[in-house]
Amino acid sequence: MEFLALPILIFFLYAVYSFSLKPHLAVACILIISVINTWFIEQFSMKMGLNIYLYDLALVPIFFSALIRLLLKREWPYASPLWIGYGLIIFFSLFSGLKQFGTTAGVDFRSIFYYWSGTLYFMSFAYTKEMITKIVKYWLLICSVLLLIVYFRFVAEALHFPISATWKVADSTGVRFRVVNSGQAYLLGMTVVMLFHRYVLPDMAIKPSRLLTVLFIFAVIALQHRSVWGATLFGIASLFLLPGVKKHKLVGKFIVIGSVGFLLLLPLLSMGYLDHFIDSIVGSAEKATNLNTGTFGARRKAWEQILAYWVRHDFLHQLLGDPFGGGYAGIANSPHNFFLQSLLRTGMLGNFFLCLFYLGILLKLYFNLLKNSESCFYPTLFFMLIVAQMAFYIPYAPLAEHGILLGIAGSLAKRKLSVAGATTESENTRYFLNTPDSKNFNLAKTPSINS
Repeated sequence: MEFLALPILIFFLYAVYSFSLKPHLAVACILIISVINTWFIEQFSMKMGLNIYLYDLALVPIFFSALIRLLLKREWPYASPLWIGYGLIIFFSLFSGLKQFGTTAGVDFRSIFYYWSGTLYFMSFAYTKEMITKIVKYWLLICSVLLLIVYFRFVAEALHFPISATWKVADSTGVRFRVVNSGQAYLLGMTVVMLFHRYVLPDMAIKPSRLLTVLFIFAVIALQHRSVWGATLFGIASLFLLPGVKKHKLVGKFIVIGSVGFLLLLPLLSMGYLDHFIDSIVGSAEKATNLNTGTFGARRKAWEQILAYWVRHDFLHQLLGDPFGGGYAGIANSPHNFFLQSLLRTGMLGNFFLCLFYLGILLKLYFNLLKNSESCFYPTLFFMLIVAQMAFYIPYAPLAEHGILLGIAGSLAKRKLSVAGATTESENTRYFLNTPDSKNFNLAKTPSINS
C-alpha cells in the first residue's frame, strides 16, 4: 500500500486548499460519500496501519481547512468558545483513552470527531444567501439520488429480488422495507423539512415541488425509523414557535400536501399493492406507543444503567467523563442517546458546553428573526433543522452530515446573512484568498447581529 502514499498526500493537500475556499465542495463531498456508503452498504476501507474510511479522506482535510480559516484567515472570533471548549474535552478524552486502551479509543472517537470538526469548519464561513442556496441545492440533488436508491430497494424487496438479501442481512431488526439505516433516513427526513419550509416561506427564486415532497415523505414513513419520524415532525412543528409564520397557512399546507399524497397513492391502495407497506408501518407505529418493551424499552434500561454508572463515580469522573475506548458502562453498544453518550465521554462540563451551544443557537436565531424579519428565510430553516437534530439525538448519535447543518446554523446565529454580495466563484475566491481586491468585499467581518 506504500505506493498510495504520494497520491493520498497530493489529494489531501488539494482537498485542504479547496475546502478552505468553498464550503459547498465540502458539502457535496460529505453527502456523496453518504450515497456511496448507502449503495454498497459496507463502508470502504483501506488498511494503512489502521482502517481508513471515505469519511476520513473528507473530514481530516476539512479539520485542517477549519484550522487554516480560524488561524490564518482570522475567523477565530466567530468560532463559539463553547464549541472550542467541547472540542478540547473530547481530545483530552481521546488522549487519555489512547494511553489506556490503544487504538480502540480512536475507533470510539471517530464519529464524534467527524461531527465536531465539520461543525467547526462550517461555522468558520460568513454566508451569503447565494452560498446557502447553493448548499441547499446540493443537499436536495444528492439526497434525490439517495431517494432513488431507496425506491429501487422498495421495489426489489416487494418483488423478492435476490439482491434484497444484501440489505436485509445488514439490518438486525428484521423490519420489512427498512432498506437503509437511520442515519441515511435522517438525511431524507431533513430534506422533507427543507421542502416543506419552502411552502410556508416561499422565495421567488425557489419553485417547490409537491410531487417530490410527497415522494420524500412517503419514503421516510415507509422506512419505519421512528426516531426519524419524530425528528422530522419536531422540525416542522417548530415553525409554530417562530415569529412571522402564519399558522393558518401552515395548517393549510399540511392539508394540501396530504391530499396530493393521498391522490397519488389511491390507485395503488385500491389495487392492494401497498398492503405489505401499510401492515409494516402500522406495526412500527404500534411499537412506538409502547415505551416499556421493544427497542425503546431496551434503550431506556441502558440509559438508566449509564446514569447509575455515572453517579457512583468520583467527582472528577463526573466532571470530565470516561476516556474514549472504555466501553459504555457495561452495555454492549452505544447508548442510543447522544446526550447521555456525551455525558459518559465528556462529563458534566462537556455536556454543559454542548447543551448550552445548542440552546444559544436556537435563542440567537429566534431573537434575530424578531429583529430582522426581512431576511428570515434561511434563519427559519436552520432553526427547524437544529430542533430536528436535537430530537434525533434522543435515540441516536451524530454523524458527519450533521456538522453541515449545525455549523451553518452556528454561523447564522453569530453573523448577518448577506442578501447581496458574493454571487460568483471569482468573487468568492478573491474574498477567501484575502487578496488586495477583497478589501471592499470583506463579508467575513460583517458585524454580529447582537452587537
